[in-house]
Amino acid sequence: MKVKIIKESEAKQIMLNILIQFSTYCEKYKLRYFLGAGTLLGAIRHKGYIPWDNDIDVWMPRPDYEKLIFMTKQESISENISCLDFNEVRTFPFIKLIDKRTILKENYLVTEQTLGIYIDIFPLDGFPDNKEEQKRILKKVKIYNILFNFANYRFNTGSSLKKKLLKNILYPFSKLIPNKWVCTQYNSLCKKYNYDECNTCAVVVWGLGNKTVFKKEYFDISYAEFEKYTFRIPKYYDNVLKGQYGDYMQLPPKEKRIVHFHTAYWK
Repeated sequence: MKVKIIKESEAKQIMLNILIQFSTYCEKYKLRYFLGAGTLLGAIRHKGYIPWDNDIDVWMPRPDYEKLIFMTKQESISENISCLDFNEVRTFPFIKLIDKRTILKENYLVTEQTLGIYIDIFPLDGFPDNKEEQKRILKKVKIYNILFNFANYRFNTGSSLKKKLLKNILYPFSKLIPNKWVCTQYNSLCKKYNYDECNTCAVVVWGLGNKTVFKKEYFDISYAEFEKYTFRIPKYYDNVLKGQYGDYMQLPPKEKRIVHFHTAYWK
């Protein structure tokens, strides 16, 4: 049977539909969330997707994030949407909401056993105010990020010939690292500080570094348009975006307009 590839424009509409249904679910159950990273930037600068971007990022305070995982086991967001949890399937150290009718193959990671077209949901964790403690945690996060990528490496791939050869040599050893163990260690580190008791918060779980460390007061709720729909954003989005991107209204040079490398198709 011929594989039906999903075009990027169609994939973006599928992702948007997941976001709409997720937002409705959160409003219904009073779960806090915010558009984050490039999706927040897209909402402010483009009122939708950044033209060269092809994913959606959402940030949720850790208490709401954990509630979402629990609640979707009792009542799914919709019949076509699945919440991937590393405790149950081989996936990432944060949750992805996927369209179950699709399959997604990453260029560099082995993911197609569980992935479909998705949106990323990152926990927004409590974080220490002390700068040295922040650095210590962020260093450990980088190590777990390397271990995760190594454990899920797709054989004979790499962004350069040198990286491909090195990874191929080390590939047999990657099978010795359990994915679930890496994800568990990752999350245990990130959950060390209680979100509701901290003055500082951070998106720690995917090795984004100190550019995603913020004052928690930035995350009062406001709203913005994204692809003609209204979603929640941080009230002080200017502080958030300046912290992550600097002069965020200035378009980056073409060589820095990064896209995610994957292929999606219908089941």
